[in-house]
Amino acid sequence: MRIIFIPGLGEDEKVFDPVLPLIEGEKLVLNTWHLHGDTLRGKINAIDMATELIGRYNITPNDLVIGHSMGGLIALYIKQLTGCKIIQVASFTSHDRVIVPVSNHNLIKWAVKYHLFFNPVIRWLVLKLQYNKKPSGPWLNYIFNLLKNGNKNNVINQLTVALTPIKSKQSIEPDLRIHSKDDLIVRPPKEPYVQIPGDHFSILTHPVEAAHAINTFIDNHVKQA
Repeated sequence: MRIIFIPGLGEDEKVFDPVLPLIEGEKLVLNTWHLHGDTLRGKINAIDMATELIGRYNITPNDLVIGHSMGGLIALYIKQLTGCKIIQVASFTSHDRVIVPVSNHNLIKWAVKYHLFFNPVIRWLVLKLQYNKKPSGPWLNYIFNLLKNGNKNNVINQLTVALTPIKSKQSIEPDLRIHSKDDLIVRPPKEPYVQIPGDHFSILTHPVEAAHAINTFIDNHVKQA
């Protein structure tokens, strides 16, 4: 069994660095920026990305996929297509859990294209008003800078995957949800979940608690399968 980690929007492998040493097993950590490409891809969605990742990394029903934020959404459809077990961390199955400044997603992508969304002013406001003196502040700043300086087509592709609702005929649910009640980016799920301290970046600021939930699931539902 491999444990495959999928980061969220704007994130790279570092989002899992604190938790990786606490989880045993063969691990494969992906990089969001390497997955989405620097050419605009149109109406790509989470199912499209799931299909690509299954083929690229030969994901099978024997693998465990752990996705953070948008990575958890992609993991959900990897489960639909392969039957593998998945864990969502600070993620969602319904798009109404995502907190966005405006409901018009095309307006958000337009603002990204013209540097009006991820810019120093917005970064300062978010850090000052929502993440001031929080342990997750440096991590948000790091990821925000990746989004500010990264290829804009790549960012728009990521946003398209994250924000495009999918009408699926098959009802699928993650095998485990891990979330913080103080998440300011994705509202806590309505379904049962394991609550850990912190906020959207709890896997970075509270890796021990996150790893405990993951290892408990592996011991109870993967090793015994």
